[in-house]
Amino acid sequence: MNNRRQGVSLFWPLLLIGLGILLLLQNLGRLPPGIWAALVPLWPVLLVVLGLDMVFGRRSWWGGVVVTLIGALIVAGALLWADLRAATLTGSQTRSLIQTPLGAQSASVRLDVGLGELDVSALGPSLSLMEGEVVTGGADSVSQAYSLQGSAGRLQLVQQQNALLAPFLAGRNAGTTRWTIRLSQSLPLELDIRTGVGKASLNLSALRLSRLDLRTGLGQTFVTFPPDTATVAKIQAGLGDVTLTLPPDLPARITVTSGFANVHIPARFARQEKVYTTAGFAMTGPYLDLEVGAGLGTVTVN
Repeated sequence: MNNRRQGVSLFWPLLLIGLGILLLLQNLGRLPPGIWAALVPLWPVLLVVLGLDMVFGRRSWWGGVVVTLIGALIVAGALLWADLRAATLTGSQTRSLIQTPLGAQSASVRLDVGLGELDVSALGPSLSLMEGEVVTGGADSVSQAYSLQGSAGRLQLVQQQNALLAPFLAGRNAGTTRWTIRLSQSLPLELDIRTGVGKASLNLSALRLSRLDLRTGLGQTFVTFPPDTATVAKIQAGLGDVTLTLPPDLPARITVTSGFANVHIPARFARQEKVYTTAGFAMTGPYLDLEVGAGLGTVTVN
């Protein structure tokens, strides 16, 4: 008869205890900003520890303890490396941006800013499609790409972040990431803008805007629409507050597909179920056809 007792795995109980402790410390304000962003890239470590636990840890209690300690040391070592690496990085850096249309007769522009402030408005007299300036922290950079498809230009500006290093720079470079983007007034534009955490100010009133696709995250977003163009816009709001300013004389239709958000529509709009329209709305001449979808935030139309 085999009287040897089978060891019980400590992996899952200790994992749950560790997550519970992290959540408690987060609620108490004892964790650095962005700690979850630092932990997510370390998920392969869990696979390594789980494999060690299956091979060695379940043979005895001591094996489980040793495997758990090894896993904790690996995670602690990775976080320590990230902290030391972040300490060697320089502070904020400023990069000037410029893009000529290269003969394009229209353009689509995508801006993807996950963290920081974004300011978009019209460019003054210039032959450029875009001019701007980006101030980045030590753990983020900007990627710029441009291509031509027939007579249409395609410009992409994307923020690239090191998810493992960013949390350790958050306190030192808080509020330093700023994007200032100026776009051509002479070309018809389609904008695809995605924001994450931070404030966004989009003054589009002087642009020849034909389409806007905006997705927001957490923070405040302000959008001002142009008065003299036919524009189709789709706003997908996240957890923050979005304020949309419409020209008072612009015919407009607003379709609301909100979740749990508060959507405030002015009294000048007539309502029919989820559709709000101004008097005499028609899709001829200048107009705004706006679709608003919201999560848990607040959308206010002025």
